[in-house]
Amino acid sequence: MKKHPPSIPQQGQGRLVYLDNLKVFLTALVISHHSAIAFGASGGWYYVIPPPPDSLAPIPMTMFAGINQAFFMGLFFFISAYFTPLSCDKKGPAVYLKDRLLRLGVPLLAFFFVLNPSVLYLVFRFTGRIPAGYFAFMADDLLDKTSVGPLWFVLSLLFFAGVYLLLRLLVSPRITPSANLPLPGNRTIFLFVIGAGLFTFLVRILFPVGWAICNLQLGYFPLYIAMYTFGVLACRHAWLDTLQPRQANLWLAASVALIALMPPLMALGGALEGHDDVFNGGLHWQALAYALWEPTLCIGISMKLLLLFRRRANIENALTRALARSAYTAYILHPFFVISGTYLLLHLPAGPFLRFLALCPLAIASCFAVSDLVRRAPALRRIL
Repeated sequence: MKKHPPSIPQQGQGRLVYLDNLKVFLTALVISHHSAIAFGASGGWYYVIPPPPDSLAPIPMTMFAGINQAFFMGLFFFISAYFTPLSCDKKGPAVYLKDRLLRLGVPLLAFFFVLNPSVLYLVFRFTGRIPAGYFAFMADDLLDKTSVGPLWFVLSLLFFAGVYLLLRLLVSPRITPSANLPLPGNRTIFLFVIGAGLFTFLVRILFPVGWAICNLQLGYFPLYIAMYTFGVLACRHAWLDTLQPRQANLWLAASVALIALMPPLMALGGALEGHDDVFNGGLHWQALAYALWEPTLCIGISMKLLLLFRRRANIENALTRALARSAYTAYILHPFFVISGTYLLLHLPAGPFLRFLALCPLAIASCFAVSDLVRRAPALRRIL
């Protein structure tokens, strides 16, 4: 087993091992997140098995999904942005844009026109809604079955990369290099949390959680944009190497405290009586509380995971390399495995929560194993 000390990626240097390992963890979390929704957690998904009316299983699964939602996609954006400046430095804007269009655009088009309709075919077959075969299903009103699905994240990355390049071309030549910007202190982070929460609250008055265009839920994007920006700054100013346990632990403690407040907050706000829509947006105290809750968890959990993986998971071996190289493909293909696993476990003599616990390792292991084979195909190696 080969260990690597923490380091800042330099021009021409390989990727940071611990960030690759963290992406594997986050991809597994995405699979688990959708597995929870499949068996009754709050949220939207292709194939959902409603829990029994008197089941308490949706409560812990919704808490799990809610905690994930607060940080995991924001951290994905941070990591993706972290490598953007140096990759652009190395390749140049034109080659970098071509690379982004190839690696992000091609899978996005493939999912939109082929994979998403194929996912819907699985769902329709499992629910007994179609007698037709696959090709007949695909030939009938294909455009009505198209969607970016969970690849809204890939679409967003493509857009963010375009904005980064535009700003780089328009702004960078006009400014002089700044001095090293230190990692924000606790006071600055506190002000960011308050500002991000208030801005998100205002955005969700117009675009509440659940409202989406091209599967892009604009109510979550204030935090996503901020985390992408932080990723760029972290790369330029070596923030990952200066992050210290004391600061990370402080914000993790704040996150844990807010997680503990989640059940009474949901109960007080009427979520247990089916009035959870007031948390999603509008002029409601519940919407404001949720908007402030999210950035605190995003910062606290993200900082702790970055520090933990830097110190404890900065390792590389044959297995971690295979998992890291397969993570992107696994993210693209995971709906097939979550949906198929949900169907296989439908008649398992257990409650929704135990089915969820069984589905997570089944879907994660099978998805990564197949993804490792898919990405090795000669035609896909440059893309995946």
